[in-house]
Amino acid sequence: AVVSTQSTGAVVEATVRSATGHGTPLDKMYEEAVRRVCEEVILTTDHPRTSFQVIVQIEDNAGSVLSVIMNALCLALMDAAVPMKGMFGAVACVQTEDGTLQWDPTTDEEAGGQCSYLFVYSGQDMIYSHCTGQFSVDQYMLVLQKGRQVAVDLWAFFREAFEKLLKKDVKFQMLLNPKSKLR
Repeated sequence: AVVSTQSTGAVVEATVRSATGHGTPLDKMYEEAVRRVCEEVILTTDHPRTSFQVIVQIEDNAGSVLSVIMNALCLALMDAAVPMKGMFGAVACVQTEDGTLQWDPTTDEEAGGQCSYLFVYSGQDMIYSHCTGQFSVDQYMLVLQKGRQVAVDLWAFFREAFEKLLKKDVKFQMLLNPKSKLR
């Protein structure tokens, strides 16, 4: 597990395991990414002497696994009512040999790509990135810009999914309508 060394606020601990249960170097990279993003978005300074423990179990990898982890992490933190600076979302992209960009690539598309990009956005800010392969600065900037547009669609989906969840929550409905007969 990767543990934060922050002394001014909450400690963030991250553990990522694949379906086999054996830790791999890739799992360690995922743990570090999860920890960094959590430290960036969770209001850790508001919670001194608190420990946030994030455990991720990868059951299947159909591609874009780090993007999936980050997006599930955002929804889990929202569902747990963890105080955050704002929503965040990850987008993954593979650039093929002919320059085509494939968003949310499968494992086969990832294996056949010339380079791959992962960006985590919070608002207009990119808070984490992981890129592999050879690419120019212009290619990077193009994918970074298009990734922001993809993230906006992702947040709309997050909002819609979370609103549906809240509509089913009896306690939330009582807050919205105090004269409700649900008491």
